[in-house]
Amino acid sequence: MKVLLFEDSGFKNMFPLNMMRAVYDVRTGAFSVKERTEKLLGKKYELILHCRNYLSAYLSEIHRNKINLIQKDEYLMLNGNAVLSEKTFKYLISDKEKNTVYTYKNEIVAAFVSKEKSDALKSFVENKSGDVFSVSFFSDNNFKQKTLKNETEVYTVSYPWDILKYILHGGLNSELEFYLTGNKNYLKLKDNENFINRKRIFVSKSANLKSGVVLDASDGIIVINENSVIEPFTYIKGPAFIGRNTLVKAGTRIYGPCSIGEYSKVSGEIAESVFHSYVNKQHDGFTGHSYICPFVNLGADTVTSDLKNNYSGIRVKTAGGDTETGMRFLGSIIGDHSKTSINTMLNTGSVIGIFANIFGGGFPDKNIDSFSWFDTSKSGENKAVKYELQKAIETAGIVMERRGLSLSRNYEDLMKFYC
Repeated sequence: MKVLLFEDSGFKNMFPLNMMRAVYDVRTGAFSVKERTEKLLGKKYELILHCRNYLSAYLSEIHRNKINLIQKDEYLMLNGNAVLSEKTFKYLISDKEKNTVYTYKNEIVAAFVSKEKSDALKSFVENKSGDVFSVSFFSDNNFKQKTLKNETEVYTVSYPWDILKYILHGGLNSELEFYLTGNKNYLKLKDNENFINRKRIFVSKSANLKSGVVLDASDGIIVINENSVIEPFTYIKGPAFIGRNTLVKAGTRIYGPCSIGEYSKVSGEIAESVFHSYVNKQHDGFTGHSYICPFVNLGADTVTSDLKNNYSGIRVKTAGGDTETGMRFLGSIIGDHSKTSINTMLNTGSVIGIFANIFGGGFPDKNIDSFSWFDTSKSGENKAVKYELQKAIETAGIVMERRGLSLSRNYEDLMKFYC
């Protein structure tokens, strides 16, 4: 048997997190769904990836897995937007009811495909005109439906803010518990008035904690990973995840639940947010209840509003129209390589695409298109100007080179696909 992580038609609602990656590569806390699945699988089963065709070349470059290739075999299909508990995963592995699709709250979570049906799976996945899975694939191939019981532990991510809901309601703490399973590469901290509830604080042996750092795990686990530097007079309140090779600058305040992915550089005040990786926020300013994608640069004193003055619920424009988030606190969702200038003020519930630049005085619009230069000091249609693709490519190359990465042809082709 092989395991297939797949994308379904719901990927459209994950804008802009879905543009430069598959939905299972979106960080949900300490892990992406792919990373979590790999830890659940161990070395027992081979993991195959399915994605949108236009992503396949780039994903083949960054992952060792087979992409959109199916052999004659049994397959346990797992939806890339579903965060599965160990209990749920073990149930799906053991149940394996032939040609059955498993749903939870009317959403497809998994499916088991028999060897006899793998030809239909192969035909769909490897068809260059094909794309993502939907209910029709399973109904057309006469799959039975089985509803997972309510007590089964599944969390589905349908919109970017669902990740924030997840970490706010215990998801990050449970992820950190799972993340630490089998990992003993952490210091044994001594009693110290700066380490509150030290038994729930896990600092890598190669991390560098400067003097005056306060780690408060009274409300959740804190994990600080390899080669990260926490400069003096920093306060981190758990649950919090600090990825490897991350710099937390002097005086930073991080209020969990918060996940700061690898190779990020952060400062100022950060609360209840997820920084995917390679995020640059090196100055003062507040980021709250936000999701920030790789290579975003937040200029000095950039502020994200995360609460409306009338305390009402927050609505966000999505592919399906104006959508009620069900959240009273929601900051900004910012796509890859977007940048803000100094003193930028972002509205509650802002959604910013990829490769956007925001500058000027005043509040920008809540929705900013990808590949746009947005001047908040102007009015009407003059606010946004199209970002020239070649200039965007040149700048992205410089940004990535500064972090020891190169902008590949596949990455460039993906940029061109969207521009």
